[in-house]
Amino acid sequence: MIKNFKSLILILSVTFLLSFVAGYVTQSNIDPWYQSLNKLSFSPPNWIFGPVWTILYAFMSVAIWVVYEKSKKSELDFSKKILKYYFYHLVVNFSWSFVFFYFHLIFLAFINILIIIIAVILLMSLYFPRSKISFILMIPYLLWVIFAAVLNFGLYLIN
Repeated sequence: MIKNFKSLILILSVTFLLSFVAGYVTQSNIDPWYQSLNKLSFSPPNWIFGPVWTILYAFMSVAIWVVYEKSKKSELDFSKKILKYYFYHLVVNFSWSFVFFYFHLIFLAFINILIIIIAVILLMSLYFPRSKISFILMIPYLLWVIFAAVLNFGLYLIN
């Protein structure tokens, strides 16, 4: 039983380590560039992003962990592959903060989000036959990333 939780701790650790680095890049580069951009009328306040992403990273970590644990006994190749897909997707997610906040490449960041959306849909499609709970845990993430894509594209259009 404890062995199963080691994989959860590893997944959570990697996920949150990357999120902390991305968050640092974001916070370090918000002023003055991002603050000077024209914002959409429905853009949430900056303080909302940290709590929302924390919840989403926890959900997506538990989602991959459940699928990984369920599949590693009967589908060893799949369990390794799905973990790789998850971490690849996480790197693309992580890179968005650099593309947008560090390099100020708004349109390229939008393309990055489209890739994230595709990766999330792929993960969800692989989760669904193995764990409905994992699939459901990914729905808020997918919706938030779609919302982020709308915000990102809107910023591109008005700036």
